[in-house]
Amino acid sequence: MSERLDLIVTTKADLWEIIRDAVSEAVARYERVPELLSTKQIAARLDVSADTVRKWVSRDDCPCVRAGRALRFREEAVIAWLEDRGG
Repeated sequence: MSERLDLIVTTKADLWEIIRDAVSEAVARYERVPELLSTKQIAARLDVSADTVRKWVSRDDCPCVRAGRALRFREEAVIAWLEDRGG
């Protein structure tokens, strides 16, 4: 069983352009991933205490991601949650 290999001949400049395009596409996909904030970071952005954020999670089901004992938040999801509950 032999596999057929295709040989592509290109210039160095064209190869760099292919690489730049591939890297740009990868970076664009990465940039679409929302940043996960810590309890302190989301509290600071919302101008509330970290204790308030922890209470929201325990009492009101504030959207978060649990990483072991740590809580992480997507700012857009928390803001939408607050707007939905009238806060």
